[in-house]
Amino acid sequence: MFPYKKSKFRMDIVYPNKMYGGVYSLGPLIVYNLVNTRKDWYCERVFLDPGKITAPLAGFSLQYEDDFENALKMRCNGINFAGGPVIEMYYDKIIKYFDFLILGDVEAVLPLVLDEYEKGVPGFIQRIEKIKGVYTGKEVTRGRVKSLDDFYPIIQPFPKDITKEFVFGKCFMLEIERGCPFDCKFCSLKRFYPEVRYRSFEAIKKIIDEGLKVNKVSRVTIYSPSFAHPERKEILNYLIQKKIRVSVPSIRAELMDKETLSLLKKCGLESLTIAPECGQSLRMKMGKKVLDESYLRFVKWCNETGFKKLKMYLMIGLPGMTKNDMEEMVKFLLTMKKEFKGQIYVSINYFVPKPGSEFENYELEKKKMKAMEKFIEKSLIAFKLKKPSISTAFREWKFLK
Repeated sequence: MFPYKKSKFRMDIVYPNKMYGGVYSLGPLIVYNLVNTRKDWYCERVFLDPGKITAPLAGFSLQYEDDFENALKMRCNGINFAGGPVIEMYYDKIIKYFDFLILGDVEAVLPLVLDEYEKGVPGFIQRIEKIKGVYTGKEVTRGRVKSLDDFYPIIQPFPKDITKEFVFGKCFMLEIERGCPFDCKFCSLKRFYPEVRYRSFEAIKKIIDEGLKVNKVSRVTIYSPSFAHPERKEILNYLIQKKIRVSVPSIRAELMDKETLSLLKKCGLESLTIAPECGQSLRMKMGKKVLDESYLRFVKWCNETGFKKLKMYLMIGLPGMTKNDMEEMVKFLLTMKKEFKGQIYVSINYFVPKPGSEFENYELEKKKMKAMEKFIEKSLIAFKLKKPSISTAFREWKFLK
């Protein structure tokens, strides 16, 4: 943690939700480190539960639609700005609630914004309109760093008391890539990260060394949309050498092989998470071109490497989803359960169209959704099942419409 210092300029970076989730959010950590390493600046992280904004400049990191109302209630009396996935998707609707927004890589934009803030508040907004990645309601541009190797948020504070709500425990967040090499039709990630970028292995090793030394943790959580890094095996081997436990929130089954899964097991990983989304026929139509045989091969390797827990994310209510598609999904899940020697946990969610995706204009139909939910409840009684919420789906769909 950066020690408090009396500074000429102060800023708060706000995660408008509970601390137990916010401490793992990389965006606020990047801002926290960027600001505190500048001369004459001091920045604190503020969360919904324990914090209060005290600085005249406040930045909000909006990760989920439900965070938006909290952010509005928390705004300071000075200058308020925002960034994050929700901003990237809804910038044209959200701009009226903030003085400006940051689009793209915050590392490329925020230092230039702070340079202008130091010149004085009068005329500040007009001056930053020229910066690539600043949005005030006019031209849409996105900031891009030349290389992900140039900066990393090494200092990652945790509260003294870590409860079970902190799902990854006290750990070091390690971002190895940004963007996704795949192009699923229901995803809007490529709208704001059109290309996938990887940190170099040499930079990652230095980040691991420094991060573990500074933060004194015994766990690393790998931060990546798909764990597609071409040197992922080398990264895992390096972490094994460091005798560090590793968490990987989600992986792509089709990118895995037995050797990679064996390395993950050696890193202390006890469960794996994949997202097949639906049955094979509809999966192909949705642009997630992964055959069932890839998942079954993945399960075979999971058995051989000793994994006993597997979590699977799937969706109902996808565009064009029929009863046949639902039955195919259930059959696929039952086959996976038959083949896997451990416990499978199934999380079902409703498809919610996102701005920038191919299905952004798709309309939800409550009657069909309820029928699908009943079918799922009846068909998946053999699984530990997390059921979807119609109210949550509709709230996200209606967001700022």
